[in-house]
Amino acid sequence: MTCAADPPFRGYASVSTDNSQRLISGWVYEAMQPEVANAAAAAVSAPLDQVPRQHGPVKLTHVAHAFLAYWWHVRGDKIMPDATDIVIPQLRTLAPYVRYMHWDGDKLIHRLWGSALTEGIGLDLTGHDALAYIPEERRDANRNLFRSLHTHQCGLVVLVRNDSRSEGLMAELTFLPVATGPGKPQRLIGTMQWRRAEGASIVLPIESGKPQELNLEAILFLDLGAGLPDQDLLAGL
Repeated sequence: MTCAADPPFRGYASVSTDNSQRLISGWVYEAMQPEVANAAAAAVSAPLDQVPRQHGPVKLTHVAHAFLAYWWHVRGDKIMPDATDIVIPQLRTLAPYVRYMHWDGDKLIHRLWGSALTEGIGLDLTGHDALAYIPEERRDANRNLFRSLHTHQCGLVVLVRNDSRSEGLMAELTFLPVATGPGKPQRLIGTMQWRRAEGASIVLPIESGKPQELNLEAILFLDLGAGLPDQDLLAGL
């Protein structure tokens, strides 16, 4: 997986992980500080202790867990929330970390890209196709996977590394289904947050204008109450 990164400011800024403060090229931004990220919360939410944080080998960051608790609350007694249930102002301090996407044909378009994410990678991906940053040979498999989340009524968490030398950060991306009704493009919503890669000792700076290799570290389904699909869906990613 490759992602072209072209930050507007070349330097180092503090970026939040779940339990430490690291350095990454980009702008300094309050929402990227650990104490801010780890206190992020929506105006309404299911109790955190009633929403699973550990999924297989992956323990979600606070941001991802808090957002899952919001999604869990607004869906009510449905298997997934409707688009009308997602009220962006309710997200409050979680909003800077949120990605909200809709299908436009074969493209998965970011309709909302949180401000902390723009500051973190130096790019505003609002209006961009999320699949465009996946190598073409794996794009169809990923497209089918993301479409399957509505069919199987489950979520997804993806961890990718920003380097190939066992150093640096992992980006944690979550994907949760949102219902839109017959004839309307389906939507996905989730968060992006940074966490320290296993065995990491330093963080590599982003080099302006150069493609950044994002190596898949882990990918797994999130059980949202309807069970989990066949793991074969994860083959070829």
